[in-house]
Amino acid sequence: MPVQGVAAEIEIFPDYASALSGIEENSHLILICWLHEADRTVLEAVARKVSPDLPRKGVFSLRSPERPNPLSVSVVRLRGVRGGRILELENVDVIDKTPVIDIKPYQTGWDCVFSATGHDRTEKIEKMEPGGYREGLIREAVNYHGELCPGAAIAVRIAEAATRILRRDLRHPQIVVTIGADPCIADALIGITGARPGNHRLECSGESRYIFACPGVAVIFHLRTIPGSVDAVFACDEAVLFDCEISR
Repeated sequence: MPVQGVAAEIEIFPDYASALSGIEENSHLILICWLHEADRTVLEAVARKVSPDLPRKGVFSLRSPERPNPLSVSVVRLRGVRGGRILELENVDVIDKTPVIDIKPYQTGWDCVFSATGHDRTEKIEKMEPGGYREGLIREAVNYHGELCPGAAIAVRIAEAATRILRRDLRHPQIVVTIGADPCIADALIGITGARPGNHRLECSGESRYIFACPGVAVIFHLRTIPGSVDAVFACDEAVLFDCEISR
């Protein structure tokens, strides 16, 4: 199963179809499943989808499917309801025929804790394949901005370059982010980095430059152009999109 999940359908049994009334009003759902093929004896594991070389951790500090009570709790995007009882979804991270225990609406004000912090992901990011890291950045950008537009795609390319140069998780508390004038890029970078005025990590230049600074070094991106499509953004060389300047 890819880390970001797949497009999938959930069949609701006819006896429970009326429980879906009103569900179309939600863009996202919380999906609770029973991972019926998971090993329930495992107490420690490695995030092997990222790299088998990462340190072992207790399963209560991981998102591993193998755990004493193999419940899966994930947020999925609702694309539509077909035939009154088939949910069409994206970002589903369970295998075919997995039993669904419950479905709840995802509510931003209650379920999103944007200020939440976690472990430093630097080591994990360094071991990830570039494509996998990009998919993660895209998801973080879209979760905050709401769509994958060319501006959000530019933010992903900037974040990739900043990560490569600084060799740090961009959510690290010592990284200060300066956003420019483009609202789509700004939104996406906030979603990717978790920077905000309240944690003293977010500043604004009001210009066409975007800065990632940590003690001893700053990476300055001068925006050159925003192509008209997401595919074009991801197909371009970085030099077409922006100039990069490192200040020590």
